[in-house]
Amino acid sequence: MRLDRRGFFQFGGVSLLSAGLLNVLAARAAGQVTQRPRAKACILLFQVGGPYQAETFDPKPDASPEIRGIFRTISTRVPGLRMTDALPRVAEHADKIAILRAVNHNIRCHNPAIYCSIVGREATDPMAISNRTAARRTDHPHFASVVARLRPPQTSMPFHVIIPNTTNNGPSKSPGLMGGYLGAAYDPFVLGADPSEEDFRVESVVLPEEVNARRFESRQSLLQRFDQQQGMLDRGTPVESMNTHYQRAFNMLTAPASRQAFDLSKEPDRVRDRYGRHLQGQSTLLARRLVEAGVPFVSVFSHVDVDRGSWDTHQNHVARSHQLLPPADQSFSALLEDLHTRGMLDETLVIWMGEFGRTPRMGVNFSNNTNNIGGRDHWCNCYSVVLAGGGVRGGNVVGASDQFAAFPRERAVHVSELAATIFHIMGIDPRAQLYDIQGQFRTICDGNPVMEVF
Repeated sequence: MRLDRRGFFQFGGVSLLSAGLLNVLAARAAGQVTQRPRAKACILLFQVGGPYQAETFDPKPDASPEIRGIFRTISTRVPGLRMTDALPRVAEHADKIAILRAVNHNIRCHNPAIYCSIVGREATDPMAISNRTAARRTDHPHFASVVARLRPPQTSMPFHVIIPNTTNNGPSKSPGLMGGYLGAAYDPFVLGADPSEEDFRVESVVLPEEVNARRFESRQSLLQRFDQQQGMLDRGTPVESMNTHYQRAFNMLTAPASRQAFDLSKEPDRVRDRYGRHLQGQSTLLARRLVEAGVPFVSVFSHVDVDRGSWDTHQNHVARSHQLLPPADQSFSALLEDLHTRGMLDETLVIWMGEFGRTPRMGVNFSNNTNNIGGRDHWCNCYSVVLAGGGVRGGNVVGASDQFAAFPRERAVHVSELAATIFHIMGIDPRAQLYDIQGQFRTICDGNPVMEVF
């Protein structure tokens, strides 16, 4: 193949002179990046509803009690880095994490905020009503779907697993969790079960007792013949994407490694106890097992329904914070410890985040919500996100909020920059381009990586 000068600089649909790549090269030249990104997998621990920034990773000990919150600050193993005493176990691993303290966007409602947080794009309507913002096939795809498209996994395991289930706010499933404009072939495998339940069993990765392997192969062969006939009758329909799902399910059902990866009974009791015998704990442990088995991306959601027990603390904020923080502290710290002990942290990116933070003042009305009684409303102007592994420099704080934990004081990070950072860590140029299922040319991201995390 012969390339002209312009073709050389745009080979593979990726411009070698893109702003993202120039940003990377400039940072390396300045000595800001000492090593190339090397993450082979990513675990996203998504805190549905949005934790309060000043009670987690951005303490304000000198602020008024209302803003300071209900917890005291404690030192960590990193000199000068403090957290709240709601996260004592994570504090023991502060040398492994980077805290972005001034992340922001302009979306005030849950579903569109979840969307922009996990695709790296602002929703089209900043004031979109949360429970009417549903997922559509024209949405931007989840990070995992983009990674799978541009860096296809060499494994029979699914490229993206959502645990325990997709999220929803009111009647609508949250957008941004699926393959979006990349098509159904890039949709995730959704667990659809609670790993902490005593009878936890993933039906879709276990053959029914009455169906042996030979019978199952026969059924699959029959299904393939049916699909071939249907395909001849109806070219251009979603049959191809259905075939992809069938083949993925067949591979999972027949591969011993798949079945074992989903079997938490293989873990010693001490490990399961360390993560916590609750939804977050066992979901996070399962995420580690799946990554270890070759799954490139796992999304763990702390809650399924925003309106049921999530971090959306419009009411009874104090009591609910005491309930919510211990399992979050236990599961996150256990994952950091476990990945480090197993030698996996260096090649696994871990993200701890919500769709936004909470208002520094109690009872205020920020998102047109009238039920902020003894609680905190949504706050998208400034909140914290934590990264670890995959070449991220631990013991590191990027950016700062003001004295009220309300607005960025220095080095604000927009969600598009967070997305670019995730892609960069996963070895993908944030300015990479591809075609969607309609044949439209797309750029996967419009932000630049936050080089200070390296």
